[in-house]
Amino acid sequence: MRKLVWGAVGAAVLVGAGVAVVSVATADSGGHYRVAVATVGDVSQTVSVSGTVDRVNRADISFGTAGVLSTLSAGVGDTVSAGQELGAVDTSALQAAVDKASSDVDRAESTLSAAESAVEEPADDSSPVGSLVGQVKDAQSAASAALKAASDAVAGQSAACADPAAPACTAAGAAAMTAQQTVKSAQEALQAKLDALSSALAAESSREQAAPSAGSVADAQASVDQAKVKLVEAQQALAGARLVSPISGTVASVSAAVGDRVAANTAVVVVVGEGAVDLSATVAVEKLADLAVGQSASVTPVGTSERIAGKVTRVGTVPDPAADTVAYPVTVTIDEPPASLAAGSSATASVVVATAKDVLTVPASAVNRGSVTVLTGDQTTVTRVTTGAVGPTRVEVKEGLKAGDQVVLANLDAPLPTSDGNSRGSGGFIGGGPESGPAGGGPGGNVRIRPGG
Repeated sequence: MRKLVWGAVGAAVLVGAGVAVVSVATADSGGHYRVAVATVGDVSQTVSVSGTVDRVNRADISFGTAGVLSTLSAGVGDTVSAGQELGAVDTSALQAAVDKASSDVDRAESTLSAAESAVEEPADDSSPVGSLVGQVKDAQSAASAALKAASDAVAGQSAACADPAAPACTAAGAAAMTAQQTVKSAQEALQAKLDALSSALAAESSREQAAPSAGSVADAQASVDQAKVKLVEAQQALAGARLVSPISGTVASVSAAVGDRVAANTAVVVVVGEGAVDLSATVAVEKLADLAVGQSASVTPVGTSERIAGKVTRVGTVPDPAADTVAYPVTVTIDEPPASLAAGSSATASVVVATAKDVLTVPASAVNRGSVTVLTGDQTTVTRVTTGAVGPTRVEVKEGLKAGDQVVLANLDAPLPTSDGNSRGSGGFIGGGPESGPAGGGPGGNVRIRPGG
């Protein structure tokens, strides 16, 4: 503790809100200090992020199918409406594919209809097989009877021809010959019936094999389904030959010309609409926990002093692979952007991560390693403080001070540090050095303090 003696010019001179310069003298020598008064106010702690602006209402329009660009009616700066056609690729081959697919569907449906009708027709019960079986049996009986008659005739011939010259032998021989002819005829008739039965059985088998079944109907239905899928694909490819804007807005870029071959799903025209813009930025991992969706932000376009209200709408949980260091993506949305926030421009956002209202505050430069120097009468005392929210210029003090306390910002007689480590002139600050920072709990810990009040 140092005891101070007020000098002849010790009257306080107000420099700013709660800031004064007083001249004091110790018993040994004179001294001058810049001091500030601890006052009640609001403090907002912020995190600064920078990035690129882009429209939320933006459409990167591409063809759904590859082809040669045949028409293009969009130019940079043109105003377009939602649903407006901007270009097309050649459709001759695409239309031919649709026509073929449509014909394939018709054929498949015709095959299905025939299969369903055949399955529903009743079976034909008037088969000739049953009748032929009866005829074969009759022919077999006739042949058997003819064989027996022939056998009897041969036996009679043998008996009658004991005397070959007898007239009875001649008659018996003629009867045997007739009986044998009857056997031959009966056997030929039987064979004819057997052949007819065999043909009828083969025809019956062929009809059974060719008859439609539930399985054949299912196969025909599958063919119809496949043909319809190919038709839809062909129709989609034809529809993809048109370049249509899904939004109303202004054409921002065109990347192809008539005659160029364009790939599917590759942007040819970019249209930006009215409304909100997004500032896409990244934040270091040590600041990630401070950010949350819904926090307010003040956005400043690069090269201006304009401050535009925004809000955090996205905080990434996976590091940005394009960042040079470990950083996480953050999106700040501006609902009513001015012209200065054009798509592709750069901007900085100051995101409010903590707010303290009606709290005791001191200038940030008064805090040095969790302590402040308090001027009471003619004495200075180094006092430990507990800090809370840390704003760009003022720090919340939760414990250690009371409203009205004067804190020393700088000893105006102390030598100023130089870049080479030597001292030059006077006016050294109490706080705000590179190693300075409030401590004692709260979000103010480890925050670099800038010199000045």
